[in-house]
Amino acid sequence: MNGIKEEHSPLILIVDDDFSIRLLMRTSLEKDGFRVAEAEDGLVAVSKFEELQPDAILLDVMMPKLDGFDTCRAIRKLVNGIHTPILMVTGLEDLASIHRAFDSGATDFITKPINWPVLNYRVKYMLRASTAFFDVIDQRKMIENLAFYDHLTGLANRTMFKNTLDRVLAESATEGSQLAILFMDLDRFKSINDTLGHHVGDILLKNVAERINTCIRDSDSLSRYKKEESRSCISRLGGDEFTILLPRLQNPEDASRVAQRIKNVLSRRFKIEGHEIFISASIGISIFPLDGNDSETLMKHADLAMYHAKEKGKNGFQFYKKSLNVKAKIRLDLENDIRKAVANDEFVLWYQPQINMHDGRIVGAESLTRWTHPTLGQIPPSDFIPSIEDLGLIVPFTDWVIRQVGGQQQAWKKQGHRQVRVAVNISNKQFAEQHLPQKLRRTLDENNLTPDAFEVEITESVMAEKQGKTVEILEDIKEMGLAISVDDFGTGYSSLLYLKNFPINSIKIDRFFVKDIAENTQDAAIIQAIIALAKSLGMTTIAEGIETIEQFKLLRSMGCDIGQGYLFSPAIPEDAFAKLIKADLPYCN
Repeated sequence: MNGIKEEHSPLILIVDDDFSIRLLMRTSLEKDGFRVAEAEDGLVAVSKFEELQPDAILLDVMMPKLDGFDTCRAIRKLVNGIHTPILMVTGLEDLASIHRAFDSGATDFITKPINWPVLNYRVKYMLRASTAFFDVIDQRKMIENLAFYDHLTGLANRTMFKNTLDRVLAESATEGSQLAILFMDLDRFKSINDTLGHHVGDILLKNVAERINTCIRDSDSLSRYKKEESRSCISRLGGDEFTILLPRLQNPEDASRVAQRIKNVLSRRFKIEGHEIFISASIGISIFPLDGNDSETLMKHADLAMYHAKEKGKNGFQFYKKSLNVKAKIRLDLENDIRKAVANDEFVLWYQPQINMHDGRIVGAESLTRWTHPTLGQIPPSDFIPSIEDLGLIVPFTDWVIRQVGGQQQAWKKQGHRQVRVAVNISNKQFAEQHLPQKLRRTLDENNLTPDAFEVEITESVMAEKQGKTVEILEDIKEMGLAISVDDFGTGYSSLLYLKNFPINSIKIDRFFVKDIAENTQDAAIIQAIIALAKSLGMTTIAEGIETIEQFKLLRSMGCDIGQGYLFSPAIPEDAFAKLIKADLPYCN
C-alpha cells in the first residue's frame, strides 16, 4: 500500500470502545497507507458507515450499547452494507463465538492480542477479495445486459420477453387470469431511416421506447419490467418492432385502452436534430387464453393481428378475434363520447330525497349524475363513472358537480324554497389532488350559501389511502362547517380506527344490508350494531335502498336517523325535487 496517493487509498472504519486500541490500529493502518475513521461504539459505527461508506470495517465484539454482533447485523441490513468487508476483532476464542461472528455477517475474524503486521495483511486480503467479487458482479451484469436487453433502447430483448412471457403464462394459468400481448410495428419507419439516416432512426426508436413506457401506468398494475413478478414487459424485438406484455387484465378491453394510449402518445411530433418527424404505429393484440395457451401461438396471433391493422389503413390496432374488435370500438367510442360530455356539460344532476325517519320530512338529498347519450339513450352511472375515473377526468367532473350543486342551491333559494343539505360523492381516485376545501369554499361564497348546503360523501377506501393527507383535508372541510358522511359502510375497508380518527358526521348503511333486513336476522343484527356504534360516537346514520314499509319501520325502531330509497322517491330532476321541498309533506307517518 506504500506509495498510494492519499485520496485513492481505501478508507477503514475502526469500531472499538477502547481509545488505546483505536489509536494503535490507526497508527498501524496509516503506516501502510490506509485512511482511517473511528467510532467508539456500535450505534456511532452504523451512523458513520452511512455517512462515510468505508471500504472495510474493523469491528470489536465486546462493546456497550450495541455489541459487535448486533452492529454487524445492522450494517448488513443497510443497502450499501451487504458486501462491505467486516473483520471482527475478538478476545473470545471459543468456537461458538467464531460461529456467532460469521452468522452475524462477518467476513473474517482476528483474535486479541492483535498481531499488527498480520492485521494489515488481513485487511489487504479482504479488500483484494472484495474487489475481485465486485469485478465478477460487474461482469455478470454486463453479460446479462448483452444477453437480455436491447443495447439501443434499454428495453428487454426478444430472449427476455420470451422468458418473461413463459413465466407469466404459467402464473396466469394457475390464477385463471387473462393477459395480453401487443405486437407493434412503426408505420413508415423505413422511409424515415432511408431519408434522414440511421442515426436519426436510432434516436427516433429510443424516443418511441420512452413514450411507450409512459403509457404503461400504475393504474393498470403495469410498469416496465425490472424482474418483478407479474409485471408488464416492454421489449424491442429488433428493427422497429416492439412487444408489450400486459398481465392480469380485468377484461380484454383494457388492452385496447393501452393500445389507444400508445397511438395517442406517438401521434405527437418528434423533434430530432432539427427535423420534425411524425410517425404512427400498427398494433396487433392477442389475449390469453382466448387466442392461445403458449407463447409461440400468442406471439404469432398478435403478429397476424398487427398485419391486419396495417391492411385496415395503419395507425390503429386490431384484436386477433374479430368479436373483440367490435367490443373495443364500442368501448372507445363511448370513452370519446364521455370526454366530449365532460367538456360540453352534457351531464345533468338529479336528486334523491333523504328523509328524517322520525317525522318523515325531507332533510337532504344525494346528487346523482344522469347522462342521455345522443344515440344510445340513457347510460347507467355504473357504465360511465368508472370510465371517467379511468380516463383521468374525475377532477374536472367533480368540479362540475360541485359548481352545479352550488348553482342549484342558489336557484332554489331565490325561488323561496328552504335550504336542504345536498350530498356530493367524491371519488377515491385523486382524492388528495382535488383541492376540495378551496373549491367548496369558493362555491359557497360565489352562491352566497351557508355551509349546511353541502355534505361531502366519501367511501371507506378514501380513508384507507393516504390517511394523513385525508385527515388534513377532511379536517379543513369540517372546520368550514360542512358535513361529512361515509358511504357503503361495512362493505369494504371498515375499521373502527377510521371512525375514531376521521372527522365523520354520518355513516351510510349500504343497501346490501337493508334489502333483506326483514328476513335475515344477521343483516338486522349488523345494522343494529352500526346504529349503536354511530350513536356512541355522536354520528347519525343514513340507510340507503329502503323500498318497503316493513324495512322503514324496522330501521326506525332500531334508531336509524335518515332514510333514502324508492319507498320515498327515486332520484328526480331539480324542478321535481323543488316541488317536493315546497310541498313539505311527511312520508310514511
